[in-house]
Formats: sequence, C-alpha cells, structure tokens
Amino acid sequence: MKAPTAEELLNAWELGLNQPLLQRALFLLIAAFPETNPEALMKLTIGQRDLRLLRLRELLFGSQLLNTAVCPECEQRIEWENNISDYIVQPEQDSPGKNKMVLETQDYSVHFRLPNSLDLVSVTRNESADQADQHLLSRCLLKVEYCGTSCDHSQLPDSVMQTLNRQIERLDPQADIRVGLDCPACGHSWVVLFDIASFLCSEVNSWAEQMLETVHSLAAGYGWSETEILKLSPVRRQLYIGMLKS
Repeated sequence: MKAPTAEELLNAWELGLNQPLLQRALFLLIAAFPETNPEALMKLTIGQRDLRLLRLRELLFGSQLLNTAVCPECEQRIEWENNISDYIVQPEQDSPGKNKMVLETQDYSVHFRLPNSLDLVSVTRNESADQADQHLLSRCLLKVEYCGTSCDHSQLPDSVMQTLNRQIERLDPQADIRVGLDCPACGHSWVVLFDIASFLCSEVNSWAEQMLETVHSLAAGYGWSETEILKLSPVRRQLYIGMLKS
C-alpha cells in the first residue's frame, strides 16, 4: 500500500462521482494499490477489503476517527472518538485465492468461500434483507454434499444455512464491526454498524471539495496550474492561502 498523492486521490474521487459506494471504495483501493489487479481487489473478502480501507484512512487522515450517530429513542445527536486500532479485529491476508472452506454439519458437507465485493454488487435493490442474505450465501456455495452424495444448494435446510451464515461471520469478523452506544440524554443503549467504506468515502468527498476550493483560490491568486498546486505540500498550500487572505 502507498499513500496516494493529492492528484491521485482527486482522480479517484472524480472517477467515483455518481457511482455506488462499492465502486467509489474500489477506486480508492486502486489508487492505494496500483500494483494490484482491480479484479483481485474486488475478490478480497469484505473483511480483507475493509481492513485495507482502514489502513488507507490512517495514511490519508490519521488514526483518530470522529463518529456521529442519532439516538433512535430521543433523536439526540452524539459524537464519539475511536482509534483505527480499535476497529482492527483480524490480521491482514493477501491471498483471496485461498478463500475456500468446508462446513460439516447435519450430514451435509458444504464447500464455500467468503463473500466479496462482487457478491455485494449482485444484490438488487428490490430484495428484502432475508432475500439478500440468501442471495449472498448462494453465490458463496461451491459444492454441497449430503451423506457423500452431491446435491443442489436449494436443498439445504434453513438450520444449515443459518450455521453457514454464523461460520462466515466468524471467519471474516472484520466485515461486521459494531459499536455499542449509550445516549447521554435519555440513557438508551443500542448498537450501530461501523462501515469504513461509507466513512472514508464521505471524508474523501469533503477533502476533495475543499481541495478544489484551494486550487481555485491559488490558481486565481498566483496563476499556477492545478498540477503545480497539487504538487505542493499541504503545509505550503495553506501558507499560500493565508498570504492571499492577509
């Protein structure tokens, strides 16, 4: 992984404009892993992908995360801080090709892999949460046997599918990071999902909008090109902006 330059990050942001969240996150990973085939990045498990996004966020904006949420009981907005290390729960793995497992339960032998970004893209908007889960699981099934005889995955009982779902969650814990919160106003307790893809894409969007304003001001004030301005260090850009305002 490398920290994208200001120009590379701005290009990744531009490519992601009006694109779904998964596509925007992929463009950021491509900028940070230029030596890796984009298809390989798409085939990373969700946990592997999110771990890379956490590392990228640390390179770009530091390790401290400021989060916000709205209490579902009294609608009070609360803020809390975390360190990126608080959200890292699994070691980094670089070989999505080894993503093949077997679950033995109730005389079934279920060969499967962990979900990746391509699987998430395949989920349609008109699917319910239960339908989406079933859709994802069915895509991850490689082979199913019952008492040693091959069978169709549609024959799997719900209890086996539920066991498989729990096994996938256990094997890829980075894919589902949840935070327990307590509202200081009403005392209500609830759990929220921390989605690093959404969090980072939102931060990059804010950064890009501010960067474009900076480029506009410096180009108007000094006649420099966008490329020349983006090559300046963040400190120098801010110093020059300060001089224009003085």
